[in-house]
Amino acid sequence: MSEYYSILTEILARQQMSISRLARELKKSGYDQHRLILTGYLRALSDMGQLEEMDIPPSKVYVLKNKLNRDIYSILKEHLKDIDQSEKQEVAVFILTSLLMRPCFRYELELLGIEAQKTKIVKESKDPRLKEHRAAVTRIKLPHDDPAFELSGDNSQAQRRGTELLINMLNDLIDLDGLKAKYQQKRLA
Repeated sequence: MSEYYSILTEILARQQMSISRLARELKKSGYDQHRLILTGYLRALSDMGQLEEMDIPPSKVYVLKNKLNRDIYSILKEHLKDIDQSEKQEVAVFILTSLLMRPCFRYELELLGIEAQKTKIVKESKDPRLKEHRAAVTRIKLPHDDPAFELSGDNSQAQRRGTELLINMLNDLIDLDGLKAKYQQKRLA
């Protein structure tokens, strides 16, 4: 593959972008192509199935196909890598139970690279609907005797870290360009 393609996909791997924003990002990397050439290249990649082209008026936005098809576990695992090992399980349990509105199973934690265990804050779930929750999971194959986990006790630290992580995940997955300030304020006015 060409170096141009590598830089382009690296930029699009971070987030979806419009043609004009992508042209600016490529210019920063030393590739000053005319927008029409870039548009043709992006359309060709879209025709080949490597990019997804979306109409978000007034622009066309491009995103890597494999980024669209990632599941919650791969996205969460990527974001959890920067979390301290001592907090990782608690934050993961908070996020999964919040998003899925059910206890999370040991297998799901293993998909995140976390060894499930009881702690002061993480307990084994005694939810009476656990069998129903297990049956509802059809996208992955859960072992029939897989224990489920949820948070208990004082979990405000896990909730705070989990909320920060969810916001970071949304910022990475959704194009917020043009909706927020380019430069964040560093001090109070």
